[in-house]
Amino acid sequence: MELLELFTKAMAPHLLNRIFDNIPQSAILFAVIMFFVIKYLLKWNKSRNEELKKKEERSNTILRNTNNLIEQVSKIEKDQKETTLKLGALNERVLVIETENKINSKQENAIIAMLNRIINSIDKK
Repeated sequence: MELLELFTKAMAPHLLNRIFDNIPQSAILFAVIMFFVIKYLLKWNKSRNEELKKKEERSNTILRNTNNLIEQVSKIEKDQKETTLKLGALNERVLVIETENKINSKQENAIIAMLNRIINSIDKK
């Protein structure tokens, strides 16, 4: 183990110096800048994805509300049709009752006229 430690202590600085001597400083600076750019782009992409999710949730909420409104409107239309049918039936019943009242009124007038004739004929005798 000691031999490995000695080797790394002796050789590591030389290897690192050789590597960094062969790489220009501008390349190292470029790598550091690219690291921060990539980090920023990843954060930006994450926030963009979160915004898209929020927009999708809002769209889904609006769609659900729209579907609920459509269901309510269809229910109201159905109720309106039923009410219209009931009103039609009620109007027919009112017409029948009015017709019966007119007929009864005519019959009453005929009966009153007949009773008046009877009374007049009795009075004349």
